[in-house]
Amino acid sequence: MTVTDGNGAFQISSLTLGNYNVKISAYGLSDWIAANVPASAKPGSNPLVAVLQVAPAVTSVTVGVGPEEVAAEQLKQEVKQRALGVIPNFYVTFENHPAPLSPKQKLDLGLKLLVDPVTFAGVGVTAGIQQAKNSYHQYGQGLEGFGKRYGADYATTASSILITDVVMASVLHQDPRYFYSGQGTKGQRAWYAVAAAFRTKGDNGKWQPPYSSLAGWIASAEISETYLPGSRTQYTLIGRTLMFRFVGGVALNLAQEFLLKKLTSNVPDIQSVANAPVLREGTPVPLIAVDRLSIGGVTTGQTITFVLAEDLIVDGKVVAKAGGMASGQVGQISPGRSPDETSNVGLERVTLRVGAVDVPLRSRQVRGVVGPMQYKELPGSGKLAVTLYVAQSVQFPEGQ
Repeated sequence: MTVTDGNGAFQISSLTLGNYNVKISAYGLSDWIAANVPASAKPGSNPLVAVLQVAPAVTSVTVGVGPEEVAAEQLKQEVKQRALGVIPNFYVTFENHPAPLSPKQKLDLGLKLLVDPVTFAGVGVTAGIQQAKNSYHQYGQGLEGFGKRYGADYATTASSILITDVVMASVLHQDPRYFYSGQGTKGQRAWYAVAAAFRTKGDNGKWQPPYSSLAGWIASAEISETYLPGSRTQYTLIGRTLMFRFVGGVALNLAQEFLLKKLTSNVPDIQSVANAPVLREGTPVPLIAVDRLSIGGVTTGQTITFVLAEDLIVDGKVVAKAGGMASGQVGQISPGRSPDETSNVGLERVTLRVGAVDVPLRSRQVRGVVGPMQYKELPGSGKLAVTLYVAQSVQFPEGQ
């Protein structure tokens, strides 16, 4: 490991005397290679001058299937999913990397559920229970009363699905489906299911507040006020709607995570991600601090940048290449109260960026142990070689 000086010159010490083959690579430049270069016993006596040429332009063309086509194939599978072989379980995806749905696909999925025989049967059961309890007594009894209750219940179901899962999900670019996890401990999976009731994955693949669900539920509740009989305040109706939706969402998500997959037919045969590379917690990560980390050289809140000093390899696969960037923020700065007392610069939220994956880092290998990070000065450069550790296990997407 070495760092150049301001002029780009560098030296590698502690080499056994002999001849070496030297290869220098840099992004966007052709490799520079020299054979049988002698290691000198006198530093600087035989400088090697390397000049890298700009690499010739190369056009890379990747041919693949667009996300809408991928989503269409995945959607064909989803609309075949039925719990106990009968009940539609369309709004859950078991794919490892599901493609986002287009507005048309969200509409197709909603209409598929609305016209499903089980939906009609479910609305009939609900109307029958209401009639038996004489709910909405203004509708009366008999066939006419049942028909009015059935129409009102189906209108509520249709408005909820079309407004929430189609219109608002399309306008706000959010996905109405539940993304099955199936990974981690039972506690982690339960927490994931509960949290999923209070957040929504956007079409960009990132978790977001459930704007589309909230707007859709409120709009659906307002519309139902126009045809449901009886006196209810607006806030009571909206409050009850949101309460039942969130409570029901938590219960349904827990069922999806732990039970319904076992009872659902036509679940896609997803290849296990067990062979995907996992960077384990506690793995050492060698870095070089680009910025100075002295007491006088940093301020609280300042972003500190690091460069990955060597490839990170998991099971023979390079998951992060040397030269990758990491960064963190300066937290507490504690100068020593006396010349003999050690000064300290605390870093927070240090993260190594590997493609689309963020790898959190900490200063100590053992979780919960607090202490300064390990470092050493690189001779002649003024830079620090720092060793941090992976703060929690990170699984990389297949092919990364």
